Amino acid sequence: MIYSVLLDKLNLFKRVALPKKVDEVVIRSIGSGGKRMIIRQKFNNNVVLVDNESGQQMVVMGNGIGFKSYPGNKVNKSLIERTFLLKNQEESEIDRVKALVNEIPLDYIIVSDSILKKAKEQLQTDFGVGMLISLADHIFSAVDRKKKNISVVSPLHWNIKQLYPMEVSIGEHAVSRIYQELAIRLEDTEATAIAMHFINNGNNFDSIQQAMNFTKIISDIIAIIQYHFQITLDENSIVFSRLVSHLQYFLIRQVKGIDMMDMSEEMVRLIIHQYQDSFQCAEKIITALKKNHTLNASLQEEVYLTMHIERIRQIKKG
Repeated sequence: MIYSVLLDKLNLFKRVALPKKVDEVVIRSIGSGGKRMIIRQKFNNNVVLVDNESGQQMVVMGNGIGFKSYPGNKVNKSLIERTFLLKNQEESEIDRVKALVNEIPLDYIIVSDSILKKAKEQLQTDFGVGMLISLADHIFSAVDRKKKNISVVSPLHWNIKQLYPMEVSIGEHAVSRIYQELAIRLEDTEATAIAMHFINNGNNFDSIQQAMNFTKIISDIIAIIQYHFQITLDENSIVFSRLVSHLQYFLIRQVKGIDMMDMSEEMVRLIIHQYQDSFQCAEKIITALKKNHTLNASLQEEVYLTMHIERIRQIKKG
């Protein structure tokens, strides 16, 4: 089929033009083994920066590990609870870690690290120190709000659950883990707020705010498709997941001004003629994007969107 061939080309385009973000500082737990660690800098009584025997800088955490310790001293390995290898050893990254540990209690950093380990298993991706910092800061703020009985409305709670079930499951695990480790029971909606960190990290979004904006737009687009064809999409289906993925990249291209690869005029006319109903649905979507979000898509983008819609129409048609 025409649309299946061109969809394969689109997938190739996505892989080439929009690579996943790669954080230059990789966090991972490291067994200390028998190697000695020499303190390079003391952040506080619970966190120190060390040099290992390979000359690599590591952040080492543990209650009292920095107490009465100074640069040049050996680390007391019996006190080690967490170790992080800094692959990017620039002063700016070290300063970020120092700011984190000086502002947020160690318990919050440790629980954040355990959540990231779970997320790494489920999402099959590494996380940088920036993710640890943002997640620990989020959890610290959420717990502080809970203690002060301050509630935050999450208007996109159900949209996020619908579009990103895997990330939300990590958020739910995080809420459970926070209760286990910190004895604070956060609201269920906090799971989606935490999920936004993983959605932002894994989808080429520039910020969590952009991820939230895109979530609302994608939900609106799906509503248009369902209304146009008078169907209900299965949120757990592969087709639904592929549609969401396509819409993410579609919106990113519009925001970043990335041009879609050329399609011949003959092919454009053929698709519009052959899939008229799906093209009409795509036109409604493009019109809504322009009116409500000032996003202008090219005819070729509209045609690619048509092919994705056609795939859904045919599957629902059976």
